[in-house]
Amino acid sequence: MQQLGESIWVHEDAMSLGPTRLRLRMTVVKLDGGDLWVHSPTALTTGLKEQLQGIGSIKAIVGPNNAHNIWLSEWHTAFPDAELYISSGIPKKINLAHYQLLDRSWQNIWQEDLDHECTIGVPFFDESVFLHRKTASLIVTDLIQNHSDARPSGLAGLLTRFILEPIGFKRKCLAPPLKLGFMIKDKPQFKSFIEKLRTWEFVRIVVTHIDIIETDAKEIFLELTERLLR
Repeated sequence: MQQLGESIWVHEDAMSLGPTRLRLRMTVVKLDGGDLWVHSPTALTTGLKEQLQGIGSIKAIVGPNNAHNIWLSEWHTAFPDAELYISSGIPKKINLAHYQLLDRSWQNIWQEDLDHECTIGVPFFDESVFLHRKTASLIVTDLIQNHSDARPSGLAGLLTRFILEPIGFKRKCLAPPLKLGFMIKDKPQFKSFIEKLRTWEFVRIVVTHIDIIETDAKEIFLELTERLLR
């Protein structure tokens, strides 16, 4: 666990993506009441569980978009007192008995610590985005990515060079599927979602994949999302 600022930590991990490894990140916020809020959980280990228990009690586990569900059941079993908050597509992928959907009707119960906006009508994602106001940290899942690692060698390098990079998985970028207009089924709502995010004030973007964006974060966000307003 690495502490980024007051009441916010991240845990670095990785997962297989074909022949390569994709770095990913879990974010943990200690809410005003002392409970822990876990965003996009990674694989749960004994060491990680002990570190978290040393910080506080986990009361909220967030599956913030439809593509991030791999370890949710494991975490819910390990922390039965925690509530699951998930995007609309996750119940179709895994069997969960109790959860709350992060949709347009959901009332933000964390508003003392976190601003929340979600988009519905982008079935591949339906992503919730959060702003931790205390540290001015924008917390995203796949909306914004930062592919700053050196290109790997071997088959993974060929995959990166000839497939992933040409379709947009390179440097600081929007999630490449969002560049395809047909992926956004509710364009007015999605535009409203982006417009709201652009009004938030933040100094870093805690991305789920690769490196956190610590420099010129707001300017980078405005530049990357400009095309989504057209």
